[in-house]
Amino acid sequence: MNDNKITTERLTIRPFVDGDINDLTVLICDKMTSEYALYDTQWPTDDAAMKEILRYYMSTEPWCWCAVELKETGRVIGFVCAGSNDETIRGLGYTIHSDYQNKGYAYEACRALMKHCINILGTRHFEAGTADCNISSVKLLHKLGFTKVEEFEATFAKDAEGKPIMFAAGKYEYIA
Repeated sequence: MNDNKITTERLTIRPFVDGDINDLTVLICDKMTSEYALYDTQWPTDDAAMKEILRYYMSTEPWCWCAVELKETGRVIGFVCAGSNDETIRGLGYTIHSDYQNKGYAYEACRALMKHCINILGTRHFEAGTADCNISSVKLLHKLGFTKVEEFEATFAKDAEGKPIMFAAGKYEYIA
């Protein structure tokens, strides 16, 4: 690892750069066609919005939004984030393109980012959330050592009549 990259056996976790626009666009478009898209923030996918998202990612504090690059190809296959409102608490988030899911990349990237945040940045507490029906995400959080601490109803999308689509969700925590 150097100051702005975390490397694992198969991945490089690093800040986003201008050259990531095509991979990021493909990733977000894939994310928004997922069966779980209704249970997450609704991302725009047009070219102008994608450029704004990339600029935002590039302007945030280090480790808030990180590209997950496959070493073998140099391609961005996902992102992980560990945003913070406080020096010791960070919110963990992740997305891996559907072509690369179920290969352990999300676990590898999240684990590496969490380890960096704990060992280098002094993070002592992580929080994450997911829809209860997103079994893969629930399993990943448990594998990372998170515990479900709260159940609630959430909404991120609306149906054809403009009514909120409600779903059961959980808040998870990891204490280092």
